[in-house]
Amino acid sequence: MLGAIIGDIIGSRWEFCPTNDYHFEWISAQNDYTDDTLCTVAVADAIVHQSDDYGSYIHCWCRSHPCPMGGYGGRFAQWVRSNRPQPYGSFGNGAAMRVSAIGWAFDETDDVLREAEKSAACSHNHPEGIRGAQAVALAIRDARHWKRTFSGAITPQVLRQQVLYRAIRLYSEEPETFQLNLDDYRNRFDETCQGTVPVALWIVMHSHSFEDAIRRAVSLGADADTLGAIVGSIAEAIWGIPEAMKQQVWHLLPDEMKEVLKEFRHHLYNLTNKQKQVEDAILHWKLGLGNANNPLFYGKSALPEKTKTATVSDWKIQAMPSDRTTVTEVVVKINLSPQTMHILKKGHIPEAMEDHWFMYCDHEYIRYYRSWTGVCVFEAHYLPNGKAYLIDRIRINHHAVDLGANKEKAGTALFCYLLNAETEGEAELTWKEFLKLKS
Repeated sequence: MLGAIIGDIIGSRWEFCPTNDYHFEWISAQNDYTDDTLCTVAVADAIVHQSDDYGSYIHCWCRSHPCPMGGYGGRFAQWVRSNRPQPYGSFGNGAAMRVSAIGWAFDETDDVLREAEKSAACSHNHPEGIRGAQAVALAIRDARHWKRTFSGAITPQVLRQQVLYRAIRLYSEEPETFQLNLDDYRNRFDETCQGTVPVALWIVMHSHSFEDAIRRAVSLGADADTLGAIVGSIAEAIWGIPEAMKQQVWHLLPDEMKEVLKEFRHHLYNLTNKQKQVEDAILHWKLGLGNANNPLFYGKSALPEKTKTATVSDWKIQAMPSDRTTVTEVVVKINLSPQTMHILKKGHIPEAMEDHWFMYCDHEYIRYYRSWTGVCVFEAHYLPNGKAYLIDRIRINHHAVDLGANKEKAGTALFCYLLNAETEGEAELTWKEFLKLKS
């Protein structure tokens, strides 16, 4: 969300004296926050207080700061001065410049679109105003999710097809052929959403860093602070912000804004942590050993009674694939005590639908299968090592389970978790190690 504020402050100097110089002075005593920053902070403040009455927060913040740099636009100024502000059918770009906090705070697409509409409609309730807010919030949301898993070069094609696709689609039925000629917008002061948001998306799509995106936006010679705010809000989600740039603008903000930004960051941390706990719980249900309704980590063992030794004929299973693109062999050194090996040789026959693993052990291999599909995931070779045993290599079917990018290490950790869970060893520690390596 700081990206919108930085874009606003950097562009503020050039709002009424536009520049086409890409190498303009980045920041000076002539830069300050404008109404764009005030409204952005107001939306974040509403979210921190778990309110969807964005209009009240925007109105309150703007009333308490009556003279920001550049002032307020004519009709919005009337809205701010009113004691009972009502939406006035605006399709101005103010709806899009203030929405970034929603793109950070909500994950589900329907939630993002709904909250973006609410944040716009309190004043800018024209369909174009709402669409502008939704496009920017959706671009930020999609960029955040894309960034979690992407590795590689960030190119215009990647940004068009993977990051900005759905935002562009709000303006073009065929995002693949979306085209703009920036010369048509250069040195034109267009305050509408439809004249600003597509330009912002195009600029981001052809940028290669946060700073580059802001410089392209400001040097267009258009509505510099608002275009900078919109571009900066999306660019932050893609490239992040250099720490030095954060510090350059932080001292320009009053303490009450800084407090909201800190609270919003804490709010996002709590949301992320809560979401991760949910995701980890779902993953443990999918990959954990035993009956997930009676977890291994707490209290009574969730393992089935080992009254019978599992054999190859006890479950409908498939052989480990031979395709090297599917299966990886990892050299390991896992020592097993005689007592541990005695338990493992009994195997693992599921007794509940929530138990997703079948395992049997022959004279040479320990094999784990997904109980619902019979697919072989692990095939571990073991041999005697004095009075104990040693697992010296594991074949991992990394197409059978999601192991993340670090397949070999994460797969080995998951296998070690299964062994520990099977023998009531340090299952919780090895599960946490698996989660760490998978992420």
